[in-house]
Amino acid sequence: MKFHSLFRVELGRLFRSRLTWAALGITIAAPVLGLTLYSPLSGSLNCTFLANPALAGVLAGALIFVLLTVLELDRVHRSRTDVLTDSMVSPLAAEASRTLALLTAAAAAVIAAVLIWLPITAALTGAIFRPGLCAAVYLLVILPALWFAILFTASAYQLVRRLDITLVAFTGFFLLSLTAWSENWLLRWVNPALAYLSDDFGNLRRLMSLGWNRLFWLLALGGLWCLCLLCTRRYGKGAFGSLIRNARKFYLPVLSVVLAAASFLAYTKQPFIDHSEKEIDYDAHYDFDYNGHVTYSAITVDAQPSLTRGLFRGTADFTLHNDSGQPQTISFWINPGYTFRSVTANGRAVLFRDLNDDSINQKTIELDIPADENIELIVEYGGFPKEWNIMSLYQGETEISDDYIYLAHQDFSPMPRDFAEGTKEQAPLTARITLPDGLRPVLFGTGEVEAKKTENGSTQWVLHDAGWSLILYAGDYISEQIDTAGLNVEFFYSAKHQRVMEECRVNDTLKQVFEYCTDHYGPLSFYGDEGMRLIEIGAVGGGYAAGGASVMGEDSFSEAGLKDPLKGAGGSEVMAHEIIHQWWGLGNMVEPVSEADPWSAEGLTVYTTYRLMKELHGADYAQKYYVDVWQSRVADYYQDFYVRNPEFLSALPEQYRADIANSQSTVRRYCEMPLKILKAEKLVGGEEAMDQILSGLFTGETNPSYPYLTWQDFLDACNLSEEDLNLG
Repeated sequence: MKFHSLFRVELGRLFRSRLTWAALGITIAAPVLGLTLYSPLSGSLNCTFLANPALAGVLAGALIFVLLTVLELDRVHRSRTDVLTDSMVSPLAAEASRTLALLTAAAAAVIAAVLIWLPITAALTGAIFRPGLCAAVYLLVILPALWFAILFTASAYQLVRRLDITLVAFTGFFLLSLTAWSENWLLRWVNPALAYLSDDFGNLRRLMSLGWNRLFWLLALGGLWCLCLLCTRRYGKGAFGSLIRNARKFYLPVLSVVLAAASFLAYTKQPFIDHSEKEIDYDAHYDFDYNGHVTYSAITVDAQPSLTRGLFRGTADFTLHNDSGQPQTISFWINPGYTFRSVTANGRAVLFRDLNDDSINQKTIELDIPADENIELIVEYGGFPKEWNIMSLYQGETEISDDYIYLAHQDFSPMPRDFAEGTKEQAPLTARITLPDGLRPVLFGTGEVEAKKTENGSTQWVLHDAGWSLILYAGDYISEQIDTAGLNVEFFYSAKHQRVMEECRVNDTLKQVFEYCTDHYGPLSFYGDEGMRLIEIGAVGGGYAAGGASVMGEDSFSEAGLKDPLKGAGGSEVMAHEIIHQWWGLGNMVEPVSEADPWSAEGLTVYTTYRLMKELHGADYAQKYYVDVWQSRVADYYQDFYVRNPEFLSALPEQYRADIANSQSTVRRYCEMPLKILKAEKLVGGEEAMDQILSGLFTGETNPSYPYLTWQDFLDACNLSEEDLNLG
């Protein structure tokens, strides 16, 4: 019987089995666990309603298909029908056809799951739903993992032909992914390192990284399966004897070796993460001598990102001055994923050397410039930008896609390493980048952006900045400009948030927050001369700020987040809470002692939001929607069984302990801490006294080398002890 006929028979028999249909049904329904029991990700609708169901579905689906695989492969041996079938068809062909039929069944289950969960996900995510992203996540997260489970189980069974040992081996393989391999993004086969899915911006980088993980395991397990297939029993021989006999089919060992070699290359040559030292040594990184003879006075960059492939190419033109009269060696920092394609100085090619010394997501490239006093140095460079390896589990920071671009410093252009500006002011940096309609670039800082239409309908943007590098964001940005507190604030956010921002009266909210906080605590240190730029970015949690600009993660403005009652009574108040973090969290970094500690930026931010709403809406409103909510949540917290009996918490499974600890920490930071600050307010003499204390803490740096605001700093400023603020 030919193999395709044998496969068709096995597939038909498999789909006539009730066990198969039960496995398919459970696999298709398994994503519902991500909406109920297993929710590792948060921060966006795509995390909650797409990533979590997929991550839950892969865990359940892998276990189900392992059981189906081992029972199917053991069936003919358990019933002893292999004695008959082996006389009619090749045992190798029979084993291969059974495994291929199981792989086909897994594919059918996932395709059915995609078709069923697409409309469900669309209903749950609403306007931000993207069918291509939904299908890609299910097909990249669940389908390959089911195949991996089948291939590993089939390999183990072919090797030992014992159902019990095969299940034990798979259990170890499964648990390794969840435990020992959990810090290695490439080895996590059943719990892939998908840390976030953006609602508003791009996810191409995350999906490409996930695809590489799946490619590695498919090659590795494909090679293992081909090798173990050679152990299929023949002529009553054991595993080794059968292997010797079956190895005569030379294409199987050759294919096994080829796949194993390919998997090794996929692991060692992965293009996503750099090879920086895990121990960060900033002193060593910046320990080099500057070339005092070479300076630069201008940088011009022609940027050419490939939005569909995530690649970047560019040409950087440096205006150099060499006052030595001698050839000099200078160096640049560049992203470890980039290479210099060519370098010319005044039209002549010059030598360059890639040192491949990855450190802090940078590598050094040295080049030799001629003795000419004035040099036009043109560098052609590009590649696939690698991310810092300490962020390997949270990939997606750097992004080049149709939806979003984020390129910072060495990711955008080579940075002068050991030579400096030869001008009193920062040297001008001009960049040109052509983007399709729908992508609007925004520079972090005080740089300006100028738009020019091209003949093909795209827009060429000219970016004007200063210094040795720039930070570029590009997305479907729209902007709001507000004059407040003597300052021009420009807020850039995704067009997908426009309806929500209008409902939350973003203009009024920004104005109220900046006027209140500037008046009560003082101006932010990172105001620019021309004003301030607030930018929503495709990340989750926190943000950062510097001269003239501040960025905030998109989770700060998600619809789910804007309905969080612990941050405010309505969407506009939650938005006020997030913007107040410019003072408490960015303007002043607040240091918690531990994850469970209530002292954090959240307590001060919630308290400030309460004070702002009290001023806007009156004491009764603030008492009802803030203080009463805090007191109710804290009262429930103090009555919680595990708070009163912490010894029982350690007996729970890790996931339950983590969920409970997270819930407790939320209540303590968002409710208990503002109540403590409110109590401190009464003890120090009222609101004006507390404003003076917080203003002093905000503007003063008692220890500039350690600028975090601590709980003890707050207590000392209030002249109170920790016991004075116990809630009883």
